[in-house]
Amino acid sequence: MEFRQLKYTVAVAEELHFGKAAKRLFVSQPALSQQIQLLEKDLGVEIFTTAKRNLHKKVELTEAGIIFVSEARRILQSIEKMTDTVRRIGTHHRIVKLGVYKLVTRDNLVGLIKLFADKFPDIEIKIVEFSTYNDVQEGLLKDNIDLGITLLPLRSKELNSKLYQINYLNILLPQTHKLAKKTSIRLSQLKEEKWIELEKRSTPVLDFIESICKKNGINRENNIIQQVNSFELLASLVGLGLGIAFIPSTLDATHIKGVVKKKILNDDNSRFTEFEYRQVFAYKSDKVTPTIQALVGLVDKL
Repeated sequence: MEFRQLKYTVAVAEELHFGKAAKRLFVSQPALSQQIQLLEKDLGVEIFTTAKRNLHKKVELTEAGIIFVSEARRILQSIEKMTDTVRRIGTHHRIVKLGVYKLVTRDNLVGLIKLFADKFPDIEIKIVEFSTYNDVQEGLLKDNIDLGITLLPLRSKELNSKLYQINYLNILLPQTHKLAKKTSIRLSQLKEEKWIELEKRSTPVLDFIESICKKNGINRENNIIQQVNSFELLASLVGLGLGIAFIPSTLDATHIKGVVKKKILNDDNSRFTEFEYRQVFAYKSDKVTPTIQALVGLVDKL
């Protein structure tokens, strides 16, 4: 029996859906199912009712599974407590310089710092801001920072990373826009729009956005009417009705006056995933300390 099998089983029991559990754990569904099957074979009992799953596509715990999941939760909580205690003892008071690029959203950063402070009050986090995600990676390579939030791909084999967030692009519209009351947007509906855009140096994915737009028949080159260097100014201009904009799915727009955020979907209502990019914690492979390991280990709790 492996530690990951306990985590996988508890996740499936909580989600009651193999696909959702796999997404939550950042593993493929076949790999998740295989580990559950290996565990059941090792135990000699079913944890999830196979008959109902095959017949009704329903995930349901067996009686033995209910007991197993209860014990698995207890074991995982015990391991987590032990790990936190050992990390706390091993880190003592340390200063960690965390590099971030300008477009890391404030809400995400505040939540992250709070988690670090709650788990490791003896570690002092100093934020170092860079203009772009590439500058964060350069800061790591020059040993100017200890840990960085950046985007894949990594530019050097000297760097290692752990996934922090998967981001998609959404559309920010004025509340008065003709599409503002739609639950979602198709890219094909945006061919005649005016755009507010982040400056190329500020946004790490502008070339990527342009290539995807052109691939889908949208040429924005002559329709970008304003370029700005912050989400705040971008949102304000959209709110004035001057144009629309792409923003990350992780950016909370509910408190921004006069705008609405919409998902981009395919014609079959599935998520438009071509606008996917991955945000990671990165660190220099030869500079991994117990403190860095402890902080990166908290990614699973985010």
